[in-house]
Amino acid sequence: MVYQLSTSLHYLLAKDTSNSSKQQSIPNNTNAQQAPPPPPLPSNNYIPPQSNSNLLSSPFRNTTEEITHNIPTTSTTNNPSCLRLGTAVSHNPKLWKPRLSLRLVMKEQPMTLRPSKRTKLSKETEDTSNTLEVPLIPHEVIIRGDEPKVLLEDVYEIQGAYPRGFFVMMAKRNIQHSFVFTYPDHPWFEDLYGLRKSAYVGMRTEEGELYELHLKPSRDKMFLFGYMIKHVDMIRIVKESMNELLYHRKLPLVLDLDDTLVRLVGEGNERYVKEADIPKCKDRVAILKDNRRVVLTDRVHEFLDWAQNFYVISVCSLGDQNYVENVVKVLDPHGTRIRGILYSARNEHDYIKKSPDPSRPPKDLLALYSFCALKDRSIGSAFTLPLILDDETRMWPQEQHDNIIEVTHDRSAPCWSVSLFPVVKDTLEWVHQEFFRQFDNWYARCQEAEQFGTVCTKLPPSAVDIYKTYLRHILRDMIAKGRPPPVNSGAFNHRPN
Repeated sequence: MVYQLSTSLHYLLAKDTSNSSKQQSIPNNTNAQQAPPPPPLPSNNYIPPQSNSNLLSSPFRNTTEEITHNIPTTSTTNNPSCLRLGTAVSHNPKLWKPRLSLRLVMKEQPMTLRPSKRTKLSKETEDTSNTLEVPLIPHEVIIRGDEPKVLLEDVYEIQGAYPRGFFVMMAKRNIQHSFVFTYPDHPWFEDLYGLRKSAYVGMRTEEGELYELHLKPSRDKMFLFGYMIKHVDMIRIVKESMNELLYHRKLPLVLDLDDTLVRLVGEGNERYVKEADIPKCKDRVAILKDNRRVVLTDRVHEFLDWAQNFYVISVCSLGDQNYVENVVKVLDPHGTRIRGILYSARNEHDYIKKSPDPSRPPKDLLALYSFCALKDRSIGSAFTLPLILDDETRMWPQEQHDNIIEVTHDRSAPCWSVSLFPVVKDTLEWVHQEFFRQFDNWYARCQEAEQFGTVCTKLPPSAVDIYKTYLRHILRDMIAKGRPPPVNSGAFNHRPN
């Protein structure tokens, strides 16, 4: 399914009525037609900071960050006249005059961006590029009758920026925006817009219940739309998205398109298949909906048929969204193979290329999988689960390079192709098999610890660590046989930065 989302759409609010479900064992085999809700997995060692922490207690932040930073999540006023979310501020949004503090996010990411050249919308939107505090001007406050009675305070600290994957999750749950703000004229928000992220702040009720307010720029950069979600619910739905994968005993796999699974036909640079070479691979040529032609890598349909049994396959490409959808339609005409997210990183690529820091990679696992933002060492946290099949490592952040199975064209083929059998297939098969062997053992240990009222200290398995171990063992066996890859074979052409 493809999620093309606009923050200006009104989503119908659907409450999650499944507050809690009984924990159940994870079966070895799952019937897709009778799949019950995924059971909760052990949290494995995450201990929230003490209540006096000034940051939102969150598994998305390292414990050391929560201890060392001393920046309030919201203002700490106890003024009984503090505004509450209700009809008064809905009728007159100007009653509320909040400000956003950028101290935390600018400390983590020093500003190197030029101030915006955009025309000012009003006197209140004065250039604040040289400050760490910006006014947040309410344009509309929407009351539907079931909103939490949050306090509308004076100053909110931006806790960070969530990648697009978080907004996709909220949109899938039909969470509707409650606030519309004027788009702040500040370079940090220009970067937020260009990278298609959403900022978030902490809000609280009189009873102290925490909510997150996600601020998503509109496509025309005129407004910020504010989406409220209970803090504990955000953590829950992030973990549920990961639990569902493991419940069906599948791992996430991200596939690049160009020069990995397909190559365009044309007379451009070396990244095109020339017309003169088409007779060599005419049985692999496919026509896209826009009449462009691509050459498919050899046996790609066979590979996808096999991989979808063990992996939930997503796509991340620098092609635009239409191109991604058109190519996937050729690769998976019946929609049975590639059932994950079809993500185009073209917007990020184009923005970064024109930004003051054009060396940043446009692709990011966080844009596809929100659970990669977890830092609590629980199952699936950080970048431990997804694997990537791509011909370009430089398009991904450095910390995600270990996830990549890097491919290149088959030098023995008469026309462009990437060999997916046997090496890629065998690698993915081994990682999946070994991961769930370790997972079953870890899960049993956690269940046993729970029965005895203790904590399981065994770390959960990591698909990426298993992949790296697999590579080490291959090299070890080659050394044992006295047959390391020759230096001129290309195996050593890509040195670490």
